[in-house]
Amino acid sequence: MAFDEFEEENEIVGDEWEAFRDDDGEPINLEHLAKLDLSRLPDDVAVSIMDDYFPETIVTRDGESLVCEISEHLYTKYWEHKFSAYAFAEAMERAVKRLTHEGHPFAHPLLDTEDVHIFVRWQLLLPLTTAPEVLASAIKAAFDLVWQRADAILENSDSVLILGKDTGAALDRLKRIESKLQDRGYYTYIIKEQPDKAGESVVQKVMRYALSSKFVLIENTEASGHLYEIPHVAKAAECVTVVLQEEGHGATWMFEDAYAKHKHWHKVEYAGDALEAAVEEAVAWAEGFASEFSHHQIGTLPWLKR
Repeated sequence: MAFDEFEEENEIVGDEWEAFRDDDGEPINLEHLAKLDLSRLPDDVAVSIMDDYFPETIVTRDGESLVCEISEHLYTKYWEHKFSAYAFAEAMERAVKRLTHEGHPFAHPLLDTEDVHIFVRWQLLLPLTTAPEVLASAIKAAFDLVWQRADAILENSDSVLILGKDTGAALDRLKRIESKLQDRGYYTYIIKEQPDKAGESVVQKVMRYALSSKFVLIENTEASGHLYEIPHVAKAAECVTVVLQEEGHGATWMFEDAYAKHKHWHKVEYAGDALEAAVEEAVAWAEGFASEFSHHQIGTLPWLKR
């Protein structure tokens, strides 16, 4: 059944949603979308949108919200980008997670690989009363935002190096930190799990990952080899560093004055059951410091001024 059969005087009238049911999800273009009253979208109807230079999207209703599932298809055979299609797709998934935590109305990122085809999908949630033209603009803006953030994640190596005691129960603590950071969309490195290179010392290995990371997170509740690594990472390399430490514990007092002396160091203490909340606080501080320092450089250094 053709969609045009349900148009009358440029407005869709009657039980217009039957067109979508009968056409088994046959996509419509933006011109057709503009004629829909989405506030009356039934719960059992999915509106598929496909148009030139517009991301493929399926719109459904969930209560008082419109759920827009946006899809990007990366065909590896014809992919042209400095980063591989697989790396970029993963970065898109991470970008959705990062943007969601920053307050954007996104949800449920999904990465699906089928041979040479890679699909990245995520949801954009909008009020049921959103006008079609506003919905179309929001979908396009959401797609562009995710694409740009994915590009930035890869360009800027948006990763976190995690240091600390990495045996027994202490390793479980590092894993909890890693899981929380990955939920936030970061690439993570626990140094023990990264491959070694012949001819490279442990400190060189740590420095290689530290210098390629956005910031370093150190779990400092118990003493371990990280006490030897801290001066190299935080002092010599001047990496943005956050030290997590359980209240009433700590590996050493030797670095306590460094938090006051160096702006790029910060300590977060946490109760034993509040590690994940401490990671959230650490991320907020590290991101805030990195942004503030970048703006200072751009406003001060003549070769960075815009």
